[in-house]
Amino acid sequence: MISVAIPSSALINENDPKIKTFKVGLIARACAIFRVGEIIIYRDPKLNESQFIKDVLEYAETPQYLRKYIPIKETLKYAGVLPPLKIPSHKPKRLKVGEVREGVVVRVGPDGTRWVDIGVKALAPLKSKAKRGARVTVRVCSTNPLVVEEAKPEEYWGYKVRIAELKDVLSKENVVLTSRKCKVPKIEEIKSLKDVTLVFGSPEEGVFEIMRRLGIDTDARCWNTIPMQGVETVRLEEAIYATLAIVNYVRWVE
Repeated sequence: MISVAIPSSALINENDPKIKTFKVGLIARACAIFRVGEIIIYRDPKLNESQFIKDVLEYAETPQYLRKYIPIKETLKYAGVLPPLKIPSHKPKRLKVGEVREGVVVRVGPDGTRWVDIGVKALAPLKSKAKRGARVTVRVCSTNPLVVEEAKPEEYWGYKVRIAELKDVLSKENVVLTSRKCKVPKIEEIKSLKDVTLVFGSPEEGVFEIMRRLGIDTDARCWNTIPMQGVETVRLEEAIYATLAIVNYVRWVE
């Protein structure tokens, strides 16, 4: 699994909340395109907008027909500018027998049956221990009557989002810092890392500058994935796209 770690100061150069929302949407798109399984927002005391970023990322990842269950928040005021992800979990409302879908447990019956909204008018009965309000993944067994069962997706299904401290992120295995100060990685090195956490800096400071300010040291790998860059600075969302594209290509090339 690929994980991406970005600072809570990722939007420090933007003042307009609409543009901030759109930029988070670009990050969401990059991560979805290259099948990132987890996005970690590490706290940067210089600007802690971790909750804003988390709310927007999670909203973008949620299927459209389930977004009505997300509480109204100020952080989602401009969610309408988000580019759609169109990942496999974002199904149309028309059901197909055998397909896997996301749902939300709307209520729990007296007999323990969970009644799940899977994007159609009727609620689907489900044998599960999921709590009310929880998201569940189900397979459609029948459309008339509506019958579903718990399932695990066999394809990329989206990303999870969490907030963490940078020191905890750096303590994981197979952590890779991204910086123009580092060496260009060899193809064999990229291929060797099946599970990797790619750590990015902010628009104002690279990872090493943030670490130095926080008094953190690490012996993690470090990659320069944009050698000989033709501009003074590479924006965070651009660095994420470039790095993930290289990792994805190298993993598939013979």
